[in-house]
This record gives sequence, C-alpha cells and structure tokens, in this order.
Amino acid sequence: MRFHFIRLKDWMVVLGLALSLTLLACTTGNSLQDPRIDVENIRITSVYQDSLDLEGTLRIYNPNELAAKAAGYRYRLDVEGRRLMGGESTQPFAIAPRGTFRLTIPGTIAFADLLAAANTALAQDKIKYILSGTLLLDTLIGKYPVPFSQEGQLNLSEILREKTRQFLKGL
Repeated sequence: MRFHFIRLKDWMVVLGLALSLTLLACTTGNSLQDPRIDVENIRITSVYQDSLDLEGTLRIYNPNELAAKAAGYRYRLDVEGRRLMGGESTQPFAIAPRGTFRLTIPGTIAFADLLAAANTALAQDKIKYILSGTLLLDTLIGKYPVPFSQEGQLNLSEILREKTRQFLKGL
C-alpha cells in the first residue's frame, strides 16, 4: 500500500483558498442584491424622412460591495401596446461596487410603424411606451437575468418639431 503525501505548500494553497472564500462570505453580509435598473432618459437623436433614431439610457446601480460583471442585455420597446423594436447585445461591461453605470441603447423606428401604433394617442399628443428587457449578469454559475421595465411618454409635438428643425437646417 502506497501513501501519497500532500506537500505542505499544497496544503497552504488549499487553506488560503478556503480562508479567502470564508472571508468573502463574511464580508458580503447576507446575500448579493440585484442591481437597480431605471430608464433615465429616452430621447430622439435624429429624424429622417421615414424614421427616427432613439437612444434610451439605463441607469444601473450596483448596491453590492463586489463589482458586477454584465454579459450583455436584451430589450424591447412597445408603443401603445405594440412592439416596435428590440434587440440584444453581448458586449460585456462592469459595474463598480456601490457604483452606477449608464448604458445607452440605440434604436430606429419607422414613422409608419410609430403612427400605426400610436393612432389612438394622436389626439392626446402623448404616446405611451414601455421599455423592458433583461440585464444578463455574468456569475460563476452562468448568466443571471435581472429584468427591468419602465413606462413613459413620447411627446409627438417634440418629434414633429425636431423633424421640421432638421428639414429647415438641410435647406
């Protein structure tokens, strides 16, 4: 019968790793909290003859004492109950401990789709939207989804004013 002895150096590595994990568990307190995601702004960036470009800015706050790594996100924009655009990104980014990260989501909407979706809201000059999606956190056990959703309103007069301003600027 042969005995395999573990070297002292190997024991120290194992002991150091176990101690590090124990200390990490103690310093994080209870459990990790999901980041808080708010839609900070949706604005029109460009107006074309048949479409407009939007940018949505998400404010993502990490309430934890550890940095959070995001593997990407998925999103969709519904206007007056109708899906107008959506997409996803696999571009990773990090959120500092107890820090805030601003994520800009670009998109394009055709005027025909916007007017069809907002046909009932035209008389009110306000178009209701819902920007929703999922932030995908990169964890040791895989991607962890953190959903977000926020309602708001687009001002139709503002869209038409911007289109007119850009048209006159081009003359």
